[in-house]
Amino acid sequence: DDRPFVQDAAIRLVSGAVGITALVLFCMALAPWLPSPAQRRWLAIVFGLFWLFPYHFTRTSSEAAATVLLLLGLSALSLLRNQPQEQAPGRTEPAAANALEPSPAGLVLCAICMGLMFNARYQTGFIVLAVALWLMLVQKTAYRQLALFGAVVLATVAAGLGIDAVGYGEFEWVPWNYLKVNVFEGRAATFGTSPWYHYLLFMLILPIGPVLLLAALVFWLRYPKNLFTWIMLSFILVHVALGHKEIRFLSPIAPLALAAFVFVIPVNWFAESRSGNPFTERGPWLRWAFYFFLACNIAGLLLVTLRPPRPAIAAHQFIQRTEPDHFEFYSLGATPYRLHQTGGPRIEFYAPGRVTHHRLESLAQLPAVLEREAPVYFYHPDYKLPDSAGFDPVRERCTLLYRSLDPAWDRWDYPGWLRRFATSSIYRCE
Repeated sequence: DDRPFVQDAAIRLVSGAVGITALVLFCMALAPWLPSPAQRRWLAIVFGLFWLFPYHFTRTSSEAAATVLLLLGLSALSLLRNQPQEQAPGRTEPAAANALEPSPAGLVLCAICMGLMFNARYQTGFIVLAVALWLMLVQKTAYRQLALFGAVVLATVAAGLGIDAVGYGEFEWVPWNYLKVNVFEGRAATFGTSPWYHYLLFMLILPIGPVLLLAALVFWLRYPKNLFTWIMLSFILVHVALGHKEIRFLSPIAPLALAAFVFVIPVNWFAESRSGNPFTERGPWLRWAFYFFLACNIAGLLLVTLRPPRPAIAAHQFIQRTEPDHFEFYSLGATPYRLHQTGGPRIEFYAPGRVTHHRLESLAQLPAVLEREAPVYFYHPDYKLPDSAGFDPVRERCTLLYRSLDPAWDRWDYPGWLRRFATSSIYRCE
């Protein structure tokens, strides 16, 4: 029965389509502030070929949802403004002091997106705060409009709390519980902590990461009162201060860094380029740097687009096709239906109609099991068995039916990077 995997593919396709729609709207919102057609074409090319987006928007996660909602909120703020001006969004030079005058409809739609974004990922509350402060301190938005923005954000968050209450069966302050457990009680730190410069080092090894890092720094210095600057800096500083760090946490602001890259390219570079490419005619060092980072981006794009599904998904596909109605198996405690082998939430989405798990204290019990009932399935949470004698009963009585990786991969397992994948193997014992 392939229904779970068809549903999974459909959900990812829809998620990807929504992400692309948000990117298109965001580019439409930015285009009026780019004076030349060459700049606007460059904006479309950069956003259309950025390596992260195909993976990010088809990964059903809170980070992807937050990214989409942030883009939609900013797009509403810009596309529904009262007086469009041909200036960079949020610049505060005298000629552009009122470059972005959001309409009531734009404020309401932006506020709804901000509230939904917070409900999807609580860390983005600092983005909501940055947008509100920017409207108040930089844009000098009227207090009536600020009150409207705040009321709609709070109403959307309240609606999320109501949905949580239905799901939990009682009212809970879920954002507060999340903050208390992960920050004040240090639960997030149990997943590992990193020094403050972790994100800086990680950006240096990502495809075109150094380019985005440099572009963001230039943009912040050039436009200190820009809305994008306020959002990016506040979000980054908060995550730098937290002990547990993962680069995916910063993914909601990746489109803003990409937009910053387009905005900091000098306008005359486009005007002086016969091909429309601002880098290939600016000297050999810049030309070859462009080709190098273009190759890195294409390699990353191919990797995230063509990579096979995670080994755990392939194991579920094998089980569904082998025993679609009832999968009964033995193991030393491991199961493919838990997020973590030591515990954690169960994964029922890919499970057959019925699952029966028998736990063995040791493999010395396996021969007695086979005397009572045979054949049986044995599940092992690795693509190969350990060399220890304790696994001899499996080697002697069982036949390998499935494994996530071929042992030939061992020669490339340096320094133990294969252990990062949730591999497994399934045996038929008689």
